[in-house]
Amino acid sequence: MEPEVLGAPAPSDVLVVGGFRCDRRIKIGHGVETFVATDLRNGRQVVIKRAVEADVSDDVKARLEHEAEVLRRLASGPDQALISLTRDGGCIHLVQPLVPGVTLAERLRRGPLSPASTVEVGLSVLTSLQHAHDHQVLHRDVKPANVIVGEGGAEDGEGAVMRADLVDFGFARSASLEPNLREERVGTVRYVAPEAAGLLARTVDERSDLYSVGILLFECLAGRPPFEGPDVRTVLQQHLSAPVPRLTAMGVDLPRALDAVVQRLLRKDPAERYQSAGAALADLSAIAEGMERGVADPTVIIGLHDRGHALTEPAFVARDAELARLAGLISRGREMHRGGLVLLEAESGGGKTRLLDELAQRMPPDAWVLRGQGVEEAAQRPFQLLEGVVAEIGARCRSTPEAAHDLRHRVGDRAGAIVAAVPQLAEILGGSAGGAGHDLGPEAYGETRSIAALSAMLGALGELSPPVVVLLDDCQWADGPTLRLLADWQASVDRRGNSVVVVAAFRSEEVPPDHALRAIVPLASITLSRLRTDDVRTLVESMAGPVPADALATVSNLSEGSPFMASAVLRGLVETGALFDSPTGWTVDPERLSDVQTSRQAALFLLHRLELLAPATVHLLSVGAVLGKEFDLKLAIELCGQDPARCAQGLAEASRRRIVWVDEQAGRARLLHDKLREALLGRLEIGHRQSLHLLAAEAIEAVDADRVFDLAYHFDAAGRGARAVPYAIRAAELARSRHSLD
Repeated sequence: MEPEVLGAPAPSDVLVVGGFRCDRRIKIGHGVETFVATDLRNGRQVVIKRAVEADVSDDVKARLEHEAEVLRRLASGPDQALISLTRDGGCIHLVQPLVPGVTLAERLRRGPLSPASTVEVGLSVLTSLQHAHDHQVLHRDVKPANVIVGEGGAEDGEGAVMRADLVDFGFARSASLEPNLREERVGTVRYVAPEAAGLLARTVDERSDLYSVGILLFECLAGRPPFEGPDVRTVLQQHLSAPVPRLTAMGVDLPRALDAVVQRLLRKDPAERYQSAGAALADLSAIAEGMERGVADPTVIIGLHDRGHALTEPAFVARDAELARLAGLISRGREMHRGGLVLLEAESGGGKTRLLDELAQRMPPDAWVLRGQGVEEAAQRPFQLLEGVVAEIGARCRSTPEAAHDLRHRVGDRAGAIVAAVPQLAEILGGSAGGAGHDLGPEAYGETRSIAALSAMLGALGELSPPVVVLLDDCQWADGPTLRLLADWQASVDRRGNSVVVVAAFRSEEVPPDHALRAIVPLASITLSRLRTDDVRTLVESMAGPVPADALATVSNLSEGSPFMASAVLRGLVETGALFDSPTGWTVDPERLSDVQTSRQAALFLLHRLELLAPATVHLLSVGAVLGKEFDLKLAIELCGQDPARCAQGLAEASRRRIVWVDEQAGRARLLHDKLREALLGRLEIGHRQSLHLLAAEAIEAVDADRVFDLAYHFDAAGRGARAVPYAIRAAELARSRHSLD
């Protein structure tokens, strides 16, 4: 592409073109000069594109002719009469009305827009695209340089955007464009959709324009595009595989629904984006209406008006009150030094993890969000629930040395006991793993000392300058010392106060009345109820758009109010063909729907979904489930004896069906819900399961005999007690050294 030259004076030999005086050249590219000109008959300003026919290719001429035809088709009223294409003196001239204002690119050089102005830009651009798409025209070059904005009243020291117009249909595509030009890759790299750049084998259509709108809105809010590699190749790779940053996580103050709209526009797969400009327009309009009423963070179910051809991720539904309460408790804890333990419970699949995810995203950018995860059916290590918390503390302290210094100062002489309990913090707090070099006192008081020290560390975190929140998931699987730590810390907060809020989430059905968690008197308790029928409908429609009533009833009946199961059942309906996309919308196959309805229990339905995968893939996932909810891919592939290339294909399909998440760089995979792991384990006969545990133990033993917790667990689960005992003894000694023998 030739460079564009902006703002250059008009050459003297083209001052007058067919009754128009060229006042200012605004850009040049591909041999086409673009001018602001004046109609000498009436003084009206216009835009003229001019090319010397002998100097440009036939393709450039065809594009100018096509642009004139498209503009006439899309224009209305008096503007239509102003559009003309003429040839004169060996030149071709395209005349069109001038849109007053400045380009959005010029406006963004002065800084990002407010959410209100960004919404205005989005509404205007999407309205233009909806009109173009209704006339079977793709723009294919949506970017700030092709949007003209008009500014009005004051806004943060800059003029508020009151109007925006999408211009320059030079790369547009319609049925009237020469066939050899229709599939030509065009556009600007920073704003081009993956499929439009040839990176995905997907059709280039209206959704490609919508991706470009997502980039444009992101830049309006953040002041920069989401992908800014040093070269074209890097930027294209980012479009294909790099995650889009959450604007809220970047510190941009905007409604969460607006962030979600941008995220949906920027999905890599066109099937997961908005399917029409009208659907995105409906969501932005709802956000605009809420903001006009003075609601700073309006609640909008994203995708509710979309006509889906494929399923997308479910919206966060029916938990706004609980989210607001948690956010309020955290804010009050920080402002009034009144933090503490919050117990969050729900039935399995009830949405507690999703609620914690949403809460984490809502935290200020400078906040320390420390997350821990309990695990079942795996080797239990001392204070395992806190491993993620400890890892994040270490990462934060390494990146912010002053925070590390402050934390060391505040824990004082407790550092040795803390390091003895969690050796991962030795680098941060000083000392050596196991507490060597510290006089920790009699071993008989080891657990009490460790719990008091870790409680003091939580207290010290509350004295740091950034806000700190600890989110612990699946606490029903926490070991005894960790539960006693939570009780001790809450008691210390009751006595002395602290700003840290610890949210401990657990499954209701696995924490009976006599469980240690129930004995704690927390700062607050929150119970997530089952979704109502209307909530299930909202969740379903956020994934698919409107679906037939009998399909909706099936999802509602089989899910029994579980958000996870509602999304799983809907995916199952599509995977089995019971619900399929047709020219008239989602359609039900009555016979296949009847088959699905026989899966009355959640476990049976999940098994039915798994059986749709290739048998080799199900076997690989079953082996992975034996290793844990998260597992080492290389080990799992070795244990199941499959070809790695075929495994990769099967995992890709399981990932597409939202059954497993794969981190290829780290060589690890994670089943997306405990219910999926339970279903995989449940399909294995006891003898087969034991043989897999034995294979896992022997494979681990051959390469790393120091993984004593894993080896003790797998040999014991394999029924090989004699081989488990030596590792269990070593594991107990290690746990005792950390004062956590439970």
